[in-house]
Amino acid sequence: MISYAQNGEDVVLARLFHGRTTGRYVDVGAADAVEDSVTKHFYDLGWRGINLEPIPAQADRLRRARPDDVTLAVAIGAENGTATLHLVADRSGWSTLDSSLASAYRSELAVEEVEVEVRTLADVLDEHPGPVDFLKIDVEGAEQAVIEGADWDRHQPRVVVVEATEPGSPKPNHSGWEPLMTAAGYRCALFDGLNRFYARESDAEALDVLAAPANVFDGFVRAEFADRRAARVAEIGYIRRLESAVHEAQEARAKDAAHIDELRVALSEAEVQLGRANRRLAALESRLVELEIG
Repeated sequence: MISYAQNGEDVVLARLFHGRTTGRYVDVGAADAVEDSVTKHFYDLGWRGINLEPIPAQADRLRRARPDDVTLAVAIGAENGTATLHLVADRSGWSTLDSSLASAYRSELAVEEVEVEVRTLADVLDEHPGPVDFLKIDVEGAEQAVIEGADWDRHQPRVVVVEATEPGSPKPNHSGWEPLMTAAGYRCALFDGLNRFYARESDAEALDVLAAPANVFDGFVRAEFADRRAARVAEIGYIRRLESAVHEAQEARAKDAAHIDELRVALSEAEVQLGRANRRLAALESRLVELEIG
């Protein structure tokens, strides 16, 4: 498979779902439809889901790229309302509701503030009911608020993937919200260095299959390498088409040269024949003159 996710999260999930061509995901902090997307692989297979992305421009791009998904330009929090989203210029993945993080970014980056709608995950899933195969949460430090706003009794995704380190750092930050997950009946199956993968305590298969990070035995290729390989294949195909065109041109030129040589030989023979004819004509004209004089 081709992996689009930044840390192979889609590979681990695909291992559990066995290449199923239908399913449903919820992506909190969906960001881009392709780059670093945990759900791109599944959408291509035929899955459909809900993308929750508060940055308006990114939500618009998601709607265009994923017309069969539901995409909402909202932030997800502990309660419905509004909040200030700090947009980090040129690094949309760093955009955050956390004002302290935004203050730290301002020393090096341009940060713009916009008011966004905030809804709870429970509210969104009530509005768009149905089973959820996996829920992904990546909200730059606001994971606890997302988890607090869920109703884990009424909505029980089979797998929950939560970014579990401080933004831009390998330092774990799950201690505040993991008790909420365990209280909801989930257990951590894997920490991959960036995310924690949770499955229901009763789901022995998921806990077992999710236990290893993406690895060589999963037989995956990262999207950037697949793109390079596709570009190389296209380049080779283009070169071969050029070589074929040159070969055909050379063959045509050789045929033209042979034809020209044949025409030259024919012209030479015609010139010889014309010379002979001219000499015979001159001899006849001379004989006629002799006959007329005689």
